[in-house]
Amino acid sequence: MSTGDSAATGTGAAAAPWPPRSRRIEMSELHPGQSLDLLRLGLESRVAEHILDAPLDTLREIVALVEHTQRIRREHPGLGIWYATAAHLGFIGIFSLVPSTEPGQVEIGTRLLPKAWGRGYALEGGTALCEHAFVRLGLPALIGLCTPGNRSVPPLLSRLGFEADGTTRQYDREALRFRLRREAWGGPRARRSAGS
Repeated sequence: MSTGDSAATGTGAAAAPWPPRSRRIEMSELHPGQSLDLLRLGLESRVAEHILDAPLDTLREIVALVEHTQRIRREHPGLGIWYATAAHLGFIGIFSLVPSTEPGQVEIGTRLLPKAWGRGYALEGGTALCEHAFVRLGLPALIGLCTPGNRSVPPLLSRLGFEADGTTRQYDREALRFRLRREAWGGPRARRSAGS
């Protein structure tokens, strides 16, 4: 099923919030007025070292990202990239559900500023995105990708229910691939203890 078809069905539209949101995170559509925050995220070296696509380190690239997001919203209703804020921290990063470079697949993603790391925001935002994808949009599955050296993303995706699904190439870089089917989604899982 193509992302446009599945997103357009509106399956369960009343059951999940729009735009996606959680208890502590507010997400909103990207717009040009957020460019300086987005540039700050793009220039953060600890974030940039683990991204698979092109860096967002100039205002021109930020403007292109905002335009790309607007195109995604027009062509794939319900998908997009969202600007995320949290109380007492302000802007913390972005969350995304976007058409993958793999035909017919939708990819989940996030980039958070270091000030938001280790506080559970990635899991909380990821949960909101999965609810949005499966309950509101009725998507059959999501994929998640990360660089092989990223130690944070695989455990995060595992807690969301994603399973390892081999490797792939993304923007000419090797990437670990994870997949979550709608029928396997049941909310975030408890953190595994070191002995389990």
